[in-house]
Amino acid sequence: MNKPIEELIQRLKEQDYKYYGCELSRGEAELVISALEKQITKKPKVMETTLVGEKFWWYCGHCGASRHTNSKSNYCSYCGGKVNWNEAES
Repeated sequence: MNKPIEELIQRLKEQDYKYYGCELSRGEAELVISALEKQITKKPKVMETTLVGEKFWWYCGHCGASRHTNSKSNYCSYCGGKVNWNEAES
């Protein structure tokens, strides 16, 4: 799933921000690339805690923001990066 996104990012970088006849400014291209990179799933780091209940601490694989939640969100609420819990680190 990540491969087409990674290929598109690489094409945008290699072709001086031109894609299928559209020419983007450097700022526009960097914004598009940043948004695309957040769609590449990254594993979070889950921290061991002694908290009571179902809540746990985890860190976003994109921005490193710490989160204290009781559910496994598919996206970081800080940066919008996509999270893959199947590959979570402990």
